Amino acid sequence: MYPQQEEYDILERLKHPEREAERRRRPSRLLFIRNILNATFILIAIIAMAGIALSSSPATTHLFYAIGLLAVIIKGIEVALRMPGMTHKAPRHDRRNNQA
Repeated sequence: MYPQQEEYDILERLKHPEREAERRRRPSRLLFIRNILNATFILIAIIAMAGIALSSSPATTHLFYAIGLLAVIIKGIEVALRMPGMTHKAPRHDRRNNQA
């Protein structure tokens, strides 16, 4: 987080203490979704690794590689939810007032 964003967040929190409960509630929903995605990733990755290790034909090996790729995509979605910009918008600055 950039220092300007931290300052904005702190000032906004001081201006609007009534929003504190909403701010605390929001990450718990995202945390729940991230935990579900993470558990799904782990299970699918274990299945893919076991399938690759135990497969006897190239066709089934390719299938388990595709399942492993699905696990990686799920993990990418979970990682994207960690990004700060995904949950709140950055403050917009008015260019007319910032004359240098």
